[in-house]
Amino acid sequence: MKAMRVVMVGMLICWSLWAPVLAADPQDGEAPEGQEAAAPVVETPEILFRGLEAKRIALEARAEAIRLEEKKLKELKAELDATRETLETLRRQIETSLSRLEAKEKAVNEAQRLEEEKKIKQLVKLYSSMKPKQAAAIVDSMDIVIAERLFMNLKGDVAGKILAYVAKDKAARISERLAETLADLPEVK
Repeated sequence: MKAMRVVMVGMLICWSLWAPVLAADPQDGEAPEGQEAAAPVVETPEILFRGLEAKRIALEARAEAIRLEEKKLKELKAELDATRETLETLRRQIETSLSRLEAKEKAVNEAQRLEEEKKIKQLVKLYSSMKPKQAAAIVDSMDIVIAERLFMNLKGDVAGKILAYVAKDKAARISERLAETLADLPEVK
């Protein structure tokens, strides 16, 4: 605010000093129509000094305004740098947390897969020791996904004997799923 007042005072002083000079329109020494030619303006050292002083004040005010702006810009830059560093730290923390979470999820999934494999192996062992008709009765009420996994792990002759006693529509669905799963497996040469 103080800098603005200084600038305004400087501008007023400049204007009052230079207005008479600017008002005179010397064009080839001729005066405009209907007016007498103005006497040439002779600047005294005092007028020159006041004009220079007004310019100095205006320049000082402008320099102060520039210094204030530079100070604000430096403060804003420092604040921006601090914010950027904070965000970078947060990004690294998030990446670390995500990596840990993915590793835990992978471990849990692997543990679940191993547990399911263990259960399927137990079922395979159990169903292999059962009579085909008894096993088929249980398979009829079994979830299709579990039945598919069971038949994938049974030996071919045991699976065939049990499947012969499974209800026709269920046996057809199990066979279709087995065919799709086997088609998706890579060929062994």
